[in-house]
Amino acid sequence: MVANKHEYFIKVGRLVRVLRGPRADKVGVVSAIIDQNRVLVENPSDDKMWRHVQNLKNVECLKFAVPLTPNAPTAQIKAALAKKDILAKFAATKKAQGLAAKAALAASTDFERYQLRVAKRSRAHWSRKIFAEADAKSPISFETKKLAKLEKAQAKYTGKKLAARHDRIKKFFAARKAKAGKK
Repeated sequence: MVANKHEYFIKVGRLVRVLRGPRADKVGVVSAIIDQNRVLVENPSDDKMWRHVQNLKNVECLKFAVPLTPNAPTAQIKAALAKKDILAKFAATKKAQGLAAKAALAASTDFERYQLRVAKRSRAHWSRKIFAEADAKSPISFETKKLAKLEKAQAKYTGKKLAARHDRIKKFFAARKAKAGKK
């Protein structure tokens, strides 16, 4: 079995994210491992994340960890988090930004969602327009390049070769008609 390169293991001091429940999407530090299914999780900087038991099926390990002793007191956890600035580092990751955007969208009003939809449409319109202007000057997109290639091939074919072929066909049918008229 090939291990996922972003798989982090549970240990004391590991930063984890709660997946479901009233503390969903909150992060905390593993302060103790109770057994193979449960851990003690705490985040002193968050009022909702006091020391509590979490099932391992309900937490996601993050790449950040702080050095802690098992059952470390809250003051030691707070000092370790502040020393390494772990929560700020996590907040700068793409995952945290995505979670924050999801939470902001969930907390937005109907009018704010409407404004967002209109802004996305406007951005798409202007980006299409700018791209089309650049594409008209020199082919950038696959479709425009393919179209230019086909037009070039057709121009070559519609030139002399098509005229010669057309004349050959006319002569053939004229000869056939003349032959049929003699009979």
